[in-house]
Amino acid sequence: MKRLVLFLISILIGASITWSQTIRKEIVLPHLQDYITLKCDFHMHTVFSDGNVWPTTRVEEAWAEGLDAISITDHLEYTPHKDYVPVNHEAPFDIARNLAKQRNLILIKGIEITKSMPPGHFNVLFVKEAIPIFNEDYKLALREAKNQGAFVIWNHPGWRAQAPDGPVWMKEHQELYEENLFQGVEVANFDEWYPEVLDWAIEKKLTVFSNSDIHEPMDMYLSANNLDRRPITLVFACESSEEGIREALFARRTAGWFNNYLFARKEILESLLFASIKVNKISGDEKSVSYKVENLTDFQFDFVLEHEPARKINLPVRSSTIITLPANRMDGILMVQNWLHGADIPLKTELTKLFR
Repeated sequence: MKRLVLFLISILIGASITWSQTIRKEIVLPHLQDYITLKCDFHMHTVFSDGNVWPTTRVEEAWAEGLDAISITDHLEYTPHKDYVPVNHEAPFDIARNLAKQRNLILIKGIEITKSMPPGHFNVLFVKEAIPIFNEDYKLALREAKNQGAFVIWNHPGWRAQAPDGPVWMKEHQELYEENLFQGVEVANFDEWYPEVLDWAIEKKLTVFSNSDIHEPMDMYLSANNLDRRPITLVFACESSEEGIREALFARRTAGWFNNYLFARKEILESLLFASIKVNKISGDEKSVSYKVENLTDFQFDFVLEHEPARKINLPVRSSTIITLPANRMDGILMVQNWLHGADIPLKTELTKLFR
C-alpha cells in the first residue's frame, strides 16, 4: 500500500511539471586572428516605449537566433503606452538582465534619444543613468551621454519619415560630429539600408552598425519580410564581455550584416574573407587546373572571377563548388559583389591569396 501511495504521488508530481525547451540556432562565422566575432543587435524596443513585447522576450528571441549581445533601447521622449505601463527608463534593463545572465547573453544598458530632424534619433549604449540624459535640448542630452562615457549611434539617417529625400549630413550633424557627440551610424536599419551612409562611416571614421530597430515580435518581422535573420552588427572583440564590446566599438571593429550584404572597412572584410573561404587544388594538367572552393560559414558569397571571360560564382552558406581555370592563368582577381567597403566598392582580392 505504501509503495502504491508513493507511486501515485510521483505521478501527480510529474504531471505538474512542464518542460519548456527553446532551441538556439547557431550562426557559423569565423573568428579573426586576434578577435572573437560577436553577433549583436543594438537597437530594439519593448512596451516601455513603443514596442509590443516585454523586455525578457527580447532576450529569448536574441538567444534563440544565435546572438551574443543586445541592447534594449527604448525611447526617452516617446512612451505611448504610459497609460498602461508606467514610465520607467531603467525598467527594461532591470527586467531583462537576470534572464540575459542565465542565457549567457551580454545585455548592454541603452536608451534612444528621440528628436525630430535635425538631428534625428540617437541610441546611447553603456548608459549609467537614463534620467539625466532626458533633455529637450539634444546637444545637452548628448553631452550628458558623453559625460557618462557612453557610445552614441546616429540611428536610421535615411528613415523616410525624417529623410524623405534620402540621408543628408546637415550642419547640425557636423556640429555634433566635431564635438565627438556620436561615434557610430546605422548603415542598415529594420528593412532598409543606406549605401551612401557607408561612405560617411569610412570617410569620417564612424563605427558601422546594422540593427533591427524591432518593435513587434521578431518572428512576425522575419516572416513578413521572408528573412532567415534580423540585421546584425558583427563586433570583433578582444573578449566576450561588455567591456570587450565597448573597446571594439570605440576602435571601430565592426561590420554590418543585412540580408546577404556585408559592409565594413576593407581590412575587416579581407580578414573575414580569408577566414571564411578555403580553396584547394584537386586536379590539373598542362592545360587546366581544378579547385574546390568551400564556404565554411553562414555568409553567402556572390563572386565574380575576373578572368577572360568573367565568371559569376554563387556560393551559398556552408557549401562548396568546383572551378576550373587555365593552367597559365592562376592570377585571377576575385570580386565579392555583396561585400562592400564603400557605396559602390565591392571587395576584391587575388584568388591565390585564398589557397590553403
